[in-house]
Amino acid sequence: MEHSRKKLHYGWVICLCGMWLFVCNMGLCSNILSVYLPFIEAGGLSHSMGSAILTVRCLSSFAVTFLVGLYYQKLSLRRGVLVASLLGAVSAAVYSLGGSAFVYYAAAALGGVAYGLGSIYPVSLLLTRWFHTKRGFAIGISSAGSGVAISVFSPLVTALATRYSLRTTFLLQAGFMLISALCVFLLLRDDPAQKGLLPYGEGTDADAAKARRQEGPSELPKSVLWMLALMMLLTGGAGQAFSGHVSVLARSCGYTAQVAAAMVSLKGLVLIAGKFLSGGMADKFGPKRCTTLLMIVFILGCLVIQGMNGVSLIWCYAPMVLMGFGAAVYNVGPPLWAGDLSDKAGYPKLLKWLQIFYNLGGILFSAVPGIIADHTGEYKSSYMLIAAMILTALSILRWSYWRGLKKA
Repeated sequence: MEHSRKKLHYGWVICLCGMWLFVCNMGLCSNILSVYLPFIEAGGLSHSMGSAILTVRCLSSFAVTFLVGLYYQKLSLRRGVLVASLLGAVSAAVYSLGGSAFVYYAAAALGGVAYGLGSIYPVSLLLTRWFHTKRGFAIGISSAGSGVAISVFSPLVTALATRYSLRTTFLLQAGFMLISALCVFLLLRDDPAQKGLLPYGEGTDADAAKARRQEGPSELPKSVLWMLALMMLLTGGAGQAFSGHVSVLARSCGYTAQVAAAMVSLKGLVLIAGKFLSGGMADKFGPKRCTTLLMIVFILGCLVIQGMNGVSLIWCYAPMVLMGFGAAVYNVGPPLWAGDLSDKAGYPKLLKWLQIFYNLGGILFSAVPGIIADHTGEYKSSYMLIAAMILTALSILRWSYWRGLKKA
């Protein structure tokens, strides 16, 4: 009897490499910093000096976004990802030196470069080359890496820093990131032709023909480009403001530190599930419908937050489920929107455009909840502002699809 078992397409190996790049270059270079900050500040830095580490990281990743296209034209995706990932490992090693704010800022700047050059942009380009169908699902799997980093490494970092030292923890992270960078480099290939393959789904079924018909326009009107810039500014600002203030939100409402920690963990776990599910939903129902649903669910979470009263756990865990699921739009959305609103040649340029304004939004709005709390004494009203920002962004997104895809 002949066996017709299908061999696993190498694109799924590329997808897992993408996930690991999100774990290291986004999760460990950026998201995990909030876990390290209390230990860093305990070593002698003030709260404002500690917060400045996050600002330096954001500014660094924003600056390199302007160069990311040229960077990968010169180095190729595989070599460029290796260099970016090695910079992430060097960043952790520099953090281990500690002792002064200057050292921490230098480490944050290196980490920002690794984040800006080695996560969303190259992974999105790789998956676009390797997947003709199931691209949304592949993007969802890869972007889940940032949630994995928070869920797995946050308690590990806390345990190591408490039991041993901050220096030891950073050195272990540097070693882990170095090994990861080399492993990803060995597995990664720039495109399917290097393995003698076609992209996943290319020429195999009706879905492939459908994917070809759905390729976006070669050029968008300038009015659409600038409205997309405004949308990403609002989306990036809301994303950074939301994720960075969950703990202080809980504490300001009267919940214990344990409840606040549980909220962060729950958000991370739901975010992982949300990215997996939203990628599949985008393939089945289309990116516009999928991301519209994610944004609406996120807005509902912001509204439920208004019921937090320091007593009932439902009112703090329920919004984390809603917002954790909806927050998948921050990583899954931009690559899918760029794919819908551009052709293959224009995809890198539009993705870079979206990423620039997403990062700029994070810089401009990340401190806004703290400013509001200084005047009102609470953080709940900040989440009403975040809801309004996402609602406006959703309206702009829907208009951009209508105007950008309208036949000339």
